[in-house]
This record gives sequence, structure tokens and C-alpha cells, in this order.
Amino acid sequence: VISVICIIPIIHVIMSSLSDPVALSTSRGLVLWPRKLSIEGYREVLKAASVWKGYAHTLIYVTVQTVLGVFFTSLGAYVLSRKHLFLRNGAMFLITFTMMFNGGLIPNYLLMSSLGLLDTIWAVIIPGCITPMNLIIMRTFFQSIPDSLEESAKLDGAGAWTILFRIYYPLSKASLAVIALFLIVAQWNSYFIAMIYLQDRELWPLQLVLKDLIATAQGAAMLSSQSGGGSSGLTVMMTKVVNYAVIVVGTLPIFCIYPFVQKYFVKGVMIGSIKG
Repeated sequence: VISVICIIPIIHVIMSSLSDPVALSTSRGLVLWPRKLSIEGYREVLKAASVWKGYAHTLIYVTVQTVLGVFFTSLGAYVLSRKHLFLRNGAMFLITFTMMFNGGLIPNYLLMSSLGLLDTIWAVIIPGCITPMNLIIMRTFFQSIPDSLEESAKLDGAGAWTILFRIYYPLSKASLAVIALFLIVAQWNSYFIAMIYLQDRELWPLQLVLKDLIATAQGAAMLSSQSGGGSSGLTVMMTKVVNYAVIVVGTLPIFCIYPFVQKYFVKGVMIGSIKG
């Protein structure tokens, strides 16, 4: 029952995006099959060159942030999982403290400005690379790995980097996949950070482009209805279909990625929830 409750809204959005604008406007309730099959909504969305640029930028942001985020998160987690680390508990307290208290938007903006990162891709990538939750999950998993493995590697002459890459990484596929999934979803759905830090529209990610597209379509529909033109009704109907198409375009890549990492998801999250 819970699965059906979750799936029906997705079906409604997909079927509505594939419906004719006029036919969709006359339907009531859930749309579980297309109302006069049409791809007008997708045509309106995908004909905008900014959408394709947004896709390219988002892919860059997601890829770079995921690679850097997984690497630096695992690096920090490995160091913080060492029992002999001086002031380890104090460092973890400070990291956990940031989960409850944050400097706020204005200090963060001033920080990005002072670092010269405004209107650069790093303003979107760097703030989300490491999060306390991801660090805790990764650290907890590293702590569960027997110390004897590290001791045996040291006896064979392995250094810290060799131990991390040759022992800890192969044993941490579940946790690494979960961290990667969290980073991908967070960056793919993010638009607020880009809206604050990026004034250059040429650097906008997909979600911000789609938000602007929806606002433009709604504004056009409102102006058309106020003017009382004959096409005002059609414009309003098209706006509704465009909104549904935007949702599908924005979430489709995540739907494609999730099945490949889903098998690691429960295992990786449970590690952090049990011992975190």
C-alpha cells in the first residue's frame, strides 16, 4: 500500500506531462494515462537552449563534487577514525556542532565573496563537498574495520595512503556508494546556492534554469490572461503541461542512477545508524 501511495503521484506527473494541454485542463483528479498523447510540454522545455546548457553545467557540478566529496569525506573519516589521534573527540564535537548551528546565509555569502568564489563553479561545488552526516557515516564504517588489517599492512611496509586505498576503500564500497548517492542527489536538486552565488546565467545549473523556465511560463500565462487575448486560455493550459514536463526532465537522471546504487543504500545507511 505504501509503495502504491508513493508510485501513483509519479505516474500522475509522467502521464500529465505526456497529455495534450487542452485535454489535460478538462480532466479532474489523478491522471493515470495520457489525455490525448502529446509531447508538446517536452517540446517547449527542450527547445530552450538554456536547458541543455543547464544539463551540461549540472553534470559538471555533480561529477566534480561527487569525486571531491567522496575523496575528502573518506580522507577526513579515515583520520578521525584513528584511535590515537590527538583531540579526536574534540574535533568530532566541533563537526557535529555544525549540524545544529550554522553561520547563516549572510556570513556564508561574505565568505564566498572574500574568497573570490562568486560567479565561479567552485561556489556551487565546495560548500557541499563535505557534510557532517556523510563524515559520521564514513567514520563509523572505518571504525568497524578490524585494526588487525591495518597492523598487518604496516608490518608489510604499507603507509597510510596504501592502507586507505588498498584496504579501506575496497571494504567500504557500500558506504562510498551511499555517500556518492547523497552527494549526487543533493547537488542535482540544488538551486538555492546557485541562485545566491551565481549571477552569470551562463553558469546556472539545470534546476535553476528550470525554475526560471517555470516562472517565465507562469508570467506569460498571467499576462495573457490579464490582456484577455484569445490565446490566454491555451497559454495557461500549456503552462500546466510544461510544469509537469519540467519535473520529469529534472528527475529522470536520478531515476536512472538510483537502481545501480540502491543495493548499497540500506547497508551503508544502517552502518551509520547502528554505531553512529
